[in-house]
Amino acid sequence: MEEDYGWGSGSILMIVVVAAVLLLAPLVMGSVQPPGLSLLFFPVVLVAVFLFLCLSSK
Repeated sequence: MEEDYGWGSGSILMIVVVAAVLLLAPLVMGSVQPPGLSLLFFPVVLVAVFLFLCLSSK
């Protein structure tokens, strides 16, 4: 039986959901002072890691 490994559709969906939540969460916080630009650093890092892993696995 062949083992499944690598990036499946579930992994891609989860990284997109996490990046979207981190980008959009400050917009719906209301009257609370939203965090600075440091919060935007995390989705950028997640996307960079994702792209690096996709390109290096080929």
